[in-house]
Formats: sequence, structure tokens, C-alpha cells
Amino acid sequence: MSKLLMSQLAATNMVYGRFSFDYFLESMKRLGVHNLELYACSPHYHLWDADEDPTPAIKAKIRASGMKIISLMPEENVYPVNIAAREEALRAQTVSLYKRFISAAAELECPQMLLCPGRPYYDQPYWESYAYARDSIEKLTRHAEHEGIVLMYENLNCKESLLATNRFDQMRMVDDICSPWLKCCVDTVPVAAAGETLEEYFQVMGDKLAHIHLNDGRPTGHMKWGDGTQNLDAHLDAMRRHGYTGHITMEMAAGMYMTDPEPHYKKNIETLRVHFDGGEL
Repeated sequence: MSKLLMSQLAATNMVYGRFSFDYFLESMKRLGVHNLELYACSPHYHLWDADEDPTPAIKAKIRASGMKIISLMPEENVYPVNIAAREEALRAQTVSLYKRFISAAAELECPQMLLCPGRPYYDQPYWESYAYARDSIEKLTRHAEHEGIVLMYENLNCKESLLATNRFDQMRMVDDICSPWLKCCVDTVPVAAAGETLEEYFQVMGDKLAHIHLNDGRPTGHMKWGDGTQNLDAHLDAMRRHGYTGHITMEMAAGMYMTDPEPHYKKNIETLRVHFDGGEL
């Protein structure tokens, strides 16, 4: 089995939404973090935030911090954006926005961007929703190829979307698009919510499983390790068996951490250090 190194870990600003982005960067410095998954959402960074493109300013701050962005994660569940929307105008607006984010990822020297499956109506036939999402993703994948950015299609739980709630539905989209510029990000929270295992995802996806969100939960909740009920070692052993060497984001997002996130991130890192095979952040 391969080894898992602390240098594979990345942190995200998601749970720091009530603090300034400068505070987040200083917090990451105190924790010794070097890899960032940039959550693109107000108030930190979003392409709707200002009349001028905020990308150069955020790039300068991150470069000055000595850190690097390994993944861009535009907010896709709060804003009025939806790649699977029945309404054509909303889908077109969403595709246009995400194309801008793909180009921003290239400017930020970030190799990948996360892409959630969209949020169809619950009374909308699955295949109708799937067709809308596929059309949007085909357009985005072509733009991603042009910019040299890999899109990471992420799984969600059934309360968030009906389109990628298990390993087969998630992989169906990637197989149908069939592009080296579209791969999978697997989040352990919807994995557990579906009653599946990370091992099963590796068996279905192989090397298309190229990014991981490693979070505890009950089974959902995006918690730090120890606050939920998931089996951390089962997740890690699956990564080792399949020789996983990609990045692993600590995507803690539970509201109970938002008023003072740094101690929770510190504890999470300490827990993972015990279960990983060595290395430094």
C-alpha cells in the first residue's frame, strides 16, 4: 500500500466566512498550512463582488502569503446558479459565470475547479435534469480544456441534489462526457449518507477519482474528525490500497465552528497527523 503524507492536505476558507480573508491567511500560517482550496464566495472572493475583477487582488494576497491554490471551489448551492435548471436563461447564466471562474482558475495558477451537479426540481424527471446538466457540463468541459483546467465533478447528498448521490450516478456523467478534463471529487460526507464506502468509489472510478474532501459527519455535517461517526481509517486505507497521491481537502463547514474556526482546524490537523504516514503540511 502507498503512504499518505500530510503534504497532501489542503484547507479551505469556507468556515472562515465571518472573518476577513486576511485573517484566514494569517490563521493558515499559524497552523502551518500551505495548500488552499479557495472557496469562491462573498465576502472573500466572488466574481459578482465588485465592478472590477477581484482575481488579481486575491492572487497577490495568496502569493504574498507563500501559499498556493490547489483547487478553486465556486459557491454553487447558495447563489441563484444552477447548471441543471429547467429554465434555459438560468442555465445559460450559470454556464457563463462558471466559464469566468474556469478562466480565473487559470489566472490563479490553480490546476482544477470543482463542479457540483446542479439542483433539479424534485418533481422533475431524473433524465430531464440529467440532460440539462450534461449539456452545461459539456460546454464547461470544452472551456476548461481551452484554459488547461481540470473540472472535478463532485458528489452531493440527496438533500442537496438528486444527480450525483451515489458512485454510479456520479461516474455516469464523467463517462458520458468522456474527457480527460473532467474527473471526480469525492466527498466522504455524501459517501456515508448513501451508505457507501470510499473503497467502492475507487473500484468504480479508478484514476478518475482525482480529488477528495475528507470530512467526518453523523453521517452528514462536514465536521472535524472526532465530532462525527465515520470511520477515518477505512477512508484512509482505501486511499492507500489504490495508491492515491492527490490532494485531500479538510472541508469543515459546520456552523458550530464558524465563530472560532482555528482551534477546530488545529484539532483536525492533529487528529489526521496521527492517522497519516508522515510528512509535513
